[in-house]
Amino acid sequence: MKKCYKRMPRVALTIDVEQDAAPFLNTWQGVEKGLPLMLEVLAKHDVPATFFVTGLAAERFPELIAEISQRYEVSCHGYEHERFDKLAVDEQRQRIQKATEILQKITGTKPLGFKAPNFKFTVQTLAILEEIGYVYDASKASYKRAPRQSCSSLVEIPNTLPSTLLHLPFWLSRQVLSLCLCFLPLVVLDYHPWEVVEISNARFDLRFATGDKALNRLDRTISYLHTTGARFVTLKEVALYRATQG
Repeated sequence: MKKCYKRMPRVALTIDVEQDAAPFLNTWQGVEKGLPLMLEVLAKHDVPATFFVTGLAAERFPELIAEISQRYEVSCHGYEHERFDKLAVDEQRQRIQKATEILQKITGTKPLGFKAPNFKFTVQTLAILEEIGYVYDASKASYKRAPRQSCSSLVEIPNTLPSTLLHLPFWLSRQVLSLCLCFLPLVVLDYHPWEVVEISNARFDLRFATGDKALNRLDRTISYLHTTGARFVTLKEVALYRATQG
């Protein structure tokens, strides 16, 4: 595909740290085996990333999350990968506050960003994030319908492509990425550590092309993005810049 980059494209890698293929499994192979492999790929390419970590994952793997926070941005992904559109407002507040406190204690820094699991949330979720002091929300996806809130101080940073992009043959995912880089000022990619381990007992779309194949495709995707001149950024960097621009 012919390149059409009119400016240096920006790419944000986001990685959701949670149990395997939530809510279908309660295992943690992704964090135990997949996450170290993904960290090796990120270190190899020397790219920043934003990790959205559930409070439960942080409780179970505090040393690992603390280590990640020394090099990468750590933000909040709820407490136990719950669907916030199914929870009462008080329950939403309780879970977000609990996860926030856990992450702050482990990393030493209060998270600035939040992503609702499964991109499922309500207008009340956003209001709670504002109350607690979050700067940005990444709970929306360009390919999903979402609640609308016209008056909010939160910086909204929607996800560009589903994580299944990682499962596609590289020649195809490259074409999709090329188009996004042409027309979007920021491309946000969403990945999960469990995608780079062999998953079973889950839906076919969650099991397809996982394991070594997915890890290799992630590696090749980052290499390709480097060839485009893309600048890798964290969502924190994007949010703070947008906040200062009004």
